[in-house]
Amino acid sequence: MKKLLVPTDFSPHADLALDYAVEMAKNNKLEIDLLHVLHTPINWLKLEKTQENLYPEIQQSIRIAKSNLSDRVNKAKEIGVMINSHLHFSQGKDQILPFAAREGASMIVMGSHGFYGWKEHMLGSNTYHVLRKSPIPVLVVKPNENANVQLKNVVFATDFSEASGRAFGRILAFVYTFKAKLSLLYVNTPANFLEESQMEELGNAFLEKYADKAYPIHYYSAYKEERGILQFTEKTEADAVAVVTHGRSDLQQLFLPSVTENLVTYLKVPVFAINLTMLNQEA
Repeated sequence: MKKLLVPTDFSPHADLALDYAVEMAKNNKLEIDLLHVLHTPINWLKLEKTQENLYPEIQQSIRIAKSNLSDRVNKAKEIGVMINSHLHFSQGKDQILPFAAREGASMIVMGSHGFYGWKEHMLGSNTYHVLRKSPIPVLVVKPNENANVQLKNVVFATDFSEASGRAFGRILAFVYTFKAKLSLLYVNTPANFLEESQMEELGNAFLEKYADKAYPIHYYSAYKEERGILQFTEKTEADAVAVVTHGRSDLQQLFLPSVTENLVTYLKVPVFAINLTMLNQEA
């Protein structure tokens, strides 16, 4: 892991995401790219300098954005973090994922406003779009007055599948950046019910094949997987949850939200997600 991309709209939850990224960067000599995308009604980059004066509102927005970027960059640099600011212009096209690909980002760290209703689902938010499409891991941070940017306990919610196994190395790398403790969680649901001995057999086989050492495994019963993860996280006061997401299309998500998106909606702690589509392409 070398570079973290932090998209920002200068909101409190975006600033919290930057706090997490700074915490990761300062302890592991990582570089941060802080990206702000300014939406403009025209192609700003194709305007002549004389034409820019016809849009004083946009010019003012640019000045404010540059000032906000500068404030955050200077604050991070004061504690020794390598950070660069980027201001991009957009007429509605996605800028985050193309930027991440061009700059070689290892992870995207971004905030989420915490709302997920029909309107937001129809329009699509940057956070959920990135979760569905990102070929690199994504850490989603929620507004939380009691947020602990120094993660101590991370829960990896797993079904002990091969995909989870292939994601395990990246999850360990994330956990190690915080020097946190990792435990695994298997949610036993009525739809895929297993007896205790069966779960333990699967868990032990999973660790033997994919882990570098023995990690604690917790077995929790619930009607649905996300319900079990939510309840277990609250019960144990975990600082973050790691999952493997299926990366469905925007249209599929409209009718069938994924477990990951439900977790991002309802969990108060950060969610670290690795896209199954990415893992399949690497296999």
